[in-house]
Amino acid sequence: MEDMEMPSSLIKRNEMFYVHVRVPANIVETYGKRFETKSLRTKDFKEARRRLHDEVSAINRRFDDHRAKIARQTQPATPQPSLSFAEITRRHARDVSDKEFADRAGLFEATYAEPSRLWKGELVALPESRYFDHLVEDGELDKIVGYIVGTRAKDRIAELRRMLATGNLNELAAIAEERSHGIDPARKLVLARLLARAEIDALEAIVAGEPDAGIESAAVAPSTPAERSDGGTGAQVLVSAKHGSGGPRLSLVLADWIAEKARTNSWVEKTRDEREASVKAFIEICGDHPVGVYAKADAKRFKDVLFNIPPNAHKKMAFKSLGLVAIADKAEAEGTQKPTAKNVALKMDAVSSLFIWAKKNFDEVQTNPFEGLKPQVDTVAREERDPFSLDELKRIFSAPPFTGAKSEHHWLQPGSQILDLSGKYWVPLVALYAGARLMEIVQLRRGDIQTVGDVTFFDIKGDGENRVKTRSSNRRIPVHPALVRAGFLDFVERVKNPEQRIFPDIEIGSAKNRSAPASKLFIRLIRSAGVKTRKNCFHSFRHSFEDACRDAEIDTAVMNALQGHAERGMSGRYGSGFKLERLNAEIAKIAYGSDFEKSVANDTRKRKAVPSSIISKKTSRRRASSGAG
Repeated sequence: MEDMEMPSSLIKRNEMFYVHVRVPANIVETYGKRFETKSLRTKDFKEARRRLHDEVSAINRRFDDHRAKIARQTQPATPQPSLSFAEITRRHARDVSDKEFADRAGLFEATYAEPSRLWKGELVALPESRYFDHLVEDGELDKIVGYIVGTRAKDRIAELRRMLATGNLNELAAIAEERSHGIDPARKLVLARLLARAEIDALEAIVAGEPDAGIESAAVAPSTPAERSDGGTGAQVLVSAKHGSGGPRLSLVLADWIAEKARTNSWVEKTRDEREASVKAFIEICGDHPVGVYAKADAKRFKDVLFNIPPNAHKKMAFKSLGLVAIADKAEAEGTQKPTAKNVALKMDAVSSLFIWAKKNFDEVQTNPFEGLKPQVDTVAREERDPFSLDELKRIFSAPPFTGAKSEHHWLQPGSQILDLSGKYWVPLVALYAGARLMEIVQLRRGDIQTVGDVTFFDIKGDGENRVKTRSSNRRIPVHPALVRAGFLDFVERVKNPEQRIFPDIEIGSAKNRSAPASKLFIRLIRSAGVKTRKNCFHSFRHSFEDACRDAEIDTAVMNALQGHAERGMSGRYGSGFKLERLNAEIAKIAYGSDFEKSVANDTRKRKAVPSSIISKKTSRRRASSGAG
């Protein structure tokens, strides 16, 4: 920082940088303060300089707005003719175009007069891309300025599309109110959407007319159908797409798709939200165009951007308020962590599903642009998560919930209380000996533990509030003898109402992510046992169960039936599955050779038991209470 000149509008307080601009003398009396000061929320000098120009520009716009307000107050009001929506949007598009070209001219003039100000970031935030570096090396000022203006226009286009996709149109609604005073709220919202689309059209025309547009498009996939060079300019393509036979816009097709799935109860709320979010992300990145005009270039553009968006990007301060394209560019430049191919593939699958549906419902859709573009995922499901090793299982089940905790609240701190009346104790054991998924266990009701003949079993099914992953997940899992000997059925008998959950102390989350609270809870257990790795989680109990099935030489078809996996081939189409007696005999073969199994096997009275350390504590307490010697 010592080698760089501090711009006059930049100050530093307590290591944090601020923009600090003096209010012009001609408005200072009515403005109410002498300076506009705002934190740039960074301690990095280069980052502060990069943010400075946009903040100064925003402050100057506020000064201009204040001048205009004062001028209106001091001049007699003249009646304004009522304008149509078409005229209002045309004027807005013209204003946007005039401003962009004026900004470009001003930037060119200022750079020509004093080039160092541009490279110092005093005039405008400089783009960070290899192509821009190439332009700088060539030294052609008109292309450099054109690229800067074009990049800024593209960012604004992405921002406007995000506003349209999310419905957050406050900025445009304020313009609508200003252009049409007294407009009712419903019409104001309509006008706001029209203004957003008019601004997008104006900016896209500017981008298409940049001198370097054709050069960059040869190296970078076009981001929208409007930017392709199919024998004409980007603006011409946009016009043909709008007025041709491309069908309704993708956002309207999305609404129809969701409505149909709702009518047929095809999705749970979480699935709907995930699919909708993926399609809206595609719209933000590639534009909301007639559904029939998208091509593989758009799908590839979507994939390329997704591969540069870090996991949970919107939760990180560095990416707050940025659009998806801006996040991807920033993350690529900084070398931030990439998402997995599986996560990218899932989002592409969601959008691909929409185009498959649209192809069946709209004549204009002839192909699915996502066909053949899904990234190849090298790992199989078994490799994505590790099972727990025997040593890791021993450490988990030697944790306080099983060997003695301080209390129910302080369940991970050592103490004398065995939590065998809590889901914190039983849920991991059921996962290990039944191979069920976390939410399949947590949502169990008293009526889901049933007995037919001599076999007691978990009746895993989706009905009412209880949900399962797929249709094949509906199944019956016999209760493992180790759980019976440990006292699980005694625990269940304490619940009398068949509709009551047997683990009410384990929270179920919202419909969007029902497993989130339980997953976080048991991750704490795994961490406290010191066995957490990048590739294990609660689901690792299920992988351990599958390995135990293989070690016990259980038939693959039986293993699939116990885990709720669909059976492939013709055999999966006929019959009603395995009898309970067969499943019971097979699950009894599963053993881990753990201290838990040894302890319950030696407990001839079939009392609740876990490793030997627990038995000694329980025995001492029972003897102390009975006075036995």
